[in-house]
Amino acid sequence: MIDGKAAMTKFMRMALGDPEIASVPIMIDSSKFEVIEAGLQQCQGKCVVNSISLKEGEADFLAKARLI
Repeated sequence: MIDGKAAMTKFMRMALGDPEIASVPIMIDSSKFEVIEAGLQQCQGKCVVNSISLKEGEADFLAKARLI
């Protein structure tokens, strides 16, 4: 199995190291919120997050939305 957090961190560092890629909006998508967090920690500006949902409850959704 792949370590999603490590893979996201490595990918984001490589991608954002290229000036052409770093200048466009980034969308982060994962079914695991810890992977989304790892991606957000590497972004220097604003980005779009896909895949947070209400299936784990409204309180959990709002907590994740505040972190994002």
